[in-house]
Amino acid sequence: MRNAPLALFRARCLGLSPTAHNAGWEDSLMPYGMARAGLAFGDQPLIDWAMRWFEYHHAAGYREEPAAPVINSGEAKAGHHLGEYCGNWGGPLVFASLYRARPQQALRDAAVLVCDAALRQAVRLPDGAIAHDGGWDHPRGSLWVDTLFYSSSVLAEGYSVTGRVAYAEEAVRQALLHAKWLQDPCTGGFFHDVMPATGVRTASFWARGNGWSLLALADTLRLCPADLPGWAEVLKAYRALATCMLRYQHTSGLWRIVPENPDAHLETSGSTMLLAGLANGLAAGWIEPTVRGPVARGFDELLTWIDRRGALQGSQRPAGIGGWETHKLSNIGEFAFAHGLFWRLLADLREAGLLERDAYFAGS
Repeated sequence: MRNAPLALFRARCLGLSPTAHNAGWEDSLMPYGMARAGLAFGDQPLIDWAMRWFEYHHAAGYREEPAAPVINSGEAKAGHHLGEYCGNWGGPLVFASLYRARPQQALRDAAVLVCDAALRQAVRLPDGAIAHDGGWDHPRGSLWVDTLFYSSSVLAEGYSVTGRVAYAEEAVRQALLHAKWLQDPCTGGFFHDVMPATGVRTASFWARGNGWSLLALADTLRLCPADLPGWAEVLKAYRALATCMLRYQHTSGLWRIVPENPDAHLETSGSTMLLAGLANGLAAGWIEPTVRGPVARGFDELLTWIDRRGALQGSQRPAGIGGWETHKLSNIGEFAFAHGLFWRLLADLREAGLLERDAYFAGS
């Protein structure tokens, strides 16, 4: 039964403190996902939770600091610290979802503030692609799949609530530039990172990295005007990536942390993101309706990874640069970012007609 694990998951997340979650890339995904799911299902306590997060960090302020550090999950750091590192730009993901649920000028203004700061502070390569940054030399000169999400998805959400076409144009631009450098023309999959100056990139795919990419492409498509130059090319990149990842889907419905490696283990955060991105494609008609079966199977399998305390297990952190030898040394367990992404998946499944409101609320 779907309702039992969902009820446990909902209770666990609502029992957490919004103010204990910072505005870094990991923790900000919790209010993001909860706001989206709250809107999709009419679940007001989820929206209340996300709104308390917004009010806390909004009151603490927005600081432009070019050398702002990476903010780790659970770190007690109030406010938005906006600099060159893309992972600190996640605020508009939350603001936009909250604005749709409860339109307030403060939410719109906050989206403008963060999007403008991101565009000012971004470290760009010669062709305009936004580098990952993060405080050390390698990411300052390289493109990462994470950056694609925290630029294109963030700017697309910013456009959706402000109507500023420049945000949509930049979202499309970053999607195409990252696809140019990171997407494998043979398979359609995305590599984790590339150093454009040398052309050197990782040798393997990564489930969560392809999840970041699929979500970013989907967000750019669903939120930005379809008549923008480059939108159709983004759709081609999305379809190629979706087709690739469906080929690598495990019979359980999930994906291995390194999808093409049969010895790699299954991983839930990447699987959650890939399922959400596919659900977006189903809702919009970008992919064949036959994909409903694989998405439903993956969701049913994910539910079995929610333990008796309501925690989604099987997520990996960290996991990025390198192949299997790096990934197998990472920690696996329960993480805030994965919970937030699972909330997003629930919202996307609802929009695709794969999760009914009554089934979601049963047992809550």
